Amino acid sequence: MKSQNRISSSNFKEMFLEGISSSEDKLFMSKMVDQIQLSARYHEKRFSGFLDPRQQNLLYGRLTNLSDIAFDFWGGYDEAERRMVSFFPDYMESDTSQFPIAALQITGQGIEKLSHRDFLGAILGLGIKREKIGDIIVNHPICYCFCSDDIKEYILTSFAKVGSISISVSEKPVADICLPEKKYKIINSTVASLRLDAVISSGLGESRSKVLSYIQSEKVNVNWETVKSPSFNVKQGDVISVRGHGRMVLEQIGGVTRKGRISIMIKRYI
Repeated sequence: MKSQNRISSSNFKEMFLEGISSSEDKLFMSKMVDQIQLSARYHEKRFSGFLDPRQQNLLYGRLTNLSDIAFDFWGGYDEAERRMVSFFPDYMESDTSQFPIAALQITGQGIEKLSHRDFLGAILGLGIKREKIGDIIVNHPICYCFCSDDIKEYILTSFAKVGSISISVSEKPVADICLPEKKYKIINSTVASLRLDAVISSGLGESRSKVLSYIQSEKVNVNWETVKSPSFNVKQGDVISVRGHGRMVLEQIGGVTRKGRISIMIKRYI
């Protein structure tokens, strides 16, 4: 049976959702299946809202098993964290310029006092759904916000204050947005094993007992999934985030030293 016929079949959604236990994940994936089937039926590109990295990872694993339907992720710039996904027949070409994404520039006297959380809270306070908002990049004295094209006019006309600070919002061509480079430091270390607590301890420069408290209080994510076990084995390329302490990537796993320890290189964002 051809893949396209399978995509159009009544039980495709059931097959696509197989093995997913969370009701929230099922609802999300069910919506994605609807877009996939509409793309196949009408031979057109379909777009999601902005997805967080966890949703992207969950979806990517299923999409790689499909043929006839292609897909692409884009958030307005190469290193975007929150991205839309487009579905389209595989005879069409990928084109990021077709994504319905707008870039807004926010300025105002005193905004250097504001954080990412302040901007996001004020925007959502307008009644806008989270899926309509992509990355918000605070680069004082300017803040950039990527949003769904269909709500840009509402933001342009309604977004006038963040807290007590008056702001101005204008649209900028996505390609013209000048973004700051992400800052990071490289940490070369050795660990007795690739246990999660050992790697985080090296990355943060904190004791294993301190790191254990972060894990037990569910502050640690690996590839955007909460991990509760300190003995969880980390792999090269894994993204580790510790709430309140930022994010790091296990960039490289090297050889074993004479003392039997494993050489690792961590990229920690600062």
